[in-house]
Amino acid sequence: MEGLRNSSHKGLRWLEQYTKTDMVYLAKGGFWTIFAQIIVSTSTFLLAIAFAHYISKETYGQYKYILSLAVILSTFTLTGFGAAVLRSINRGYEGTLQYAFWKNIKWSFLSFILTLGLSIYYFTHGNGTLGTAILVVGAFSPFFSSTNLYNSYLMAKKDFKRSAIYYNIIGNLFPSFCIFIAILLTNKPVWLVIVYFFSNTLIGIILYLRVIKIYKPNNKIDTESINYTKHLSFLNIIGTIADNIDQVLVFHYIGAVELAIYNFAIAIPSQIKGPMKGLSGLIFPKFVERSEKEISHGMRNKIIVLFFSAVVIIGTYIIAAPYIFHLFFPKYTSSIIYSQIFSLSLLSIIAIPADTYFMAKEKVKEQYIAIIGGFLIQISILSVGVMWGGLIGLIVARTIIKILWGFQSIILYKWSSKKMISSP
Repeated sequence: MEGLRNSSHKGLRWLEQYTKTDMVYLAKGGFWTIFAQIIVSTSTFLLAIAFAHYISKETYGQYKYILSLAVILSTFTLTGFGAAVLRSINRGYEGTLQYAFWKNIKWSFLSFILTLGLSIYYFTHGNGTLGTAILVVGAFSPFFSSTNLYNSYLMAKKDFKRSAIYYNIIGNLFPSFCIFIAILLTNKPVWLVIVYFFSNTLIGIILYLRVIKIYKPNNKIDTESINYTKHLSFLNIIGTIADNIDQVLVFHYIGAVELAIYNFAIAIPSQIKGPMKGLSGLIFPKFVERSEKEISHGMRNKIIVLFFSAVVIIGTYIIAAPYIFHLFFPKYTSSIIYSQIFSLSLLSIIAIPADTYFMAKEKVKEQYIAIIGGFLIQISILSVGVMWGGLIGLIVARTIIKILWGFQSIILYKWSSKKMISSP
């Protein structure tokens, strides 16, 4: 066993000359991230099968629309606390976690007012289902988002094992189990939304308190990172609206049934991207510690590796998609072509190292350019896509947007790194 461990260690160190990445560190953290993502993806996949077999397309479309509204409304809080906490803990300011928890709840007042206003709007227009569901969103969202900050603490501590078990596995399996029970008992979107938010908030509070008990954070608070939070939160508003506006457009202009078809089309490619997104959490602490020139030295290799990984994954999925849908989602076979097209958007994972660099090094200007530029591209292309071809137009538009957004980050990184290298 010791010989195998030593051989693996040597092999990983050998790979570093090509990847320009700490492969031993990545393997240790990546094992738990990938393991957790397999569990989560399996759970999500089984839950999707349950939705496909027991819930009508109309109900599922309404449910997804409400969750998208919840995500958009939640951005009107200090959503940038996650990255700020991660950076602060890395620098020894552990009290930032509890400070951020209560500060986020306080700033959620604006989100609650907006949620209440939207709920009243739907009630006055005779839609009690959406009115009640959105009221539920407003009641739970502040606590839901605040409790999840414990994962930023774990990632900063490089406790990838607990992060995987607590945040990814327990934090997803418990709500998934609760929603599955709800699916068997009701076809009403309001109850599905109640169960979703109650179960996520409950398990979030339990795990947050558990992390506090285990680590006993000190009382040092990083006010500098808190100020940075405001920039991140503003950027998150733009980015989140851009990521969820498609759900609103489909629901209002095409219909709830089409929204259900659309969500099944993008579901599997989005799940496939999950483990790749986990890379950001792994490399963030390393990027905080390293100089900008050290990061620049290995960036090209990281992007190349991610590009070829994306090409292999896309090709495999395009071939497998028809078999997956016919076997597991027979009611949604119309989603196949849309899903195959959308899988091309996985090319956007090449931007993960660059985007992580912007956050780790507090490149506020670059983040503003990336988010606002991407938002303007998204709005214009989405509008043309929906008007041009309905659902297929929207899928093509979102795919193009994701790819362009990825390449925009790479170009912006090159500009930023050249500016850094040329400066004294």
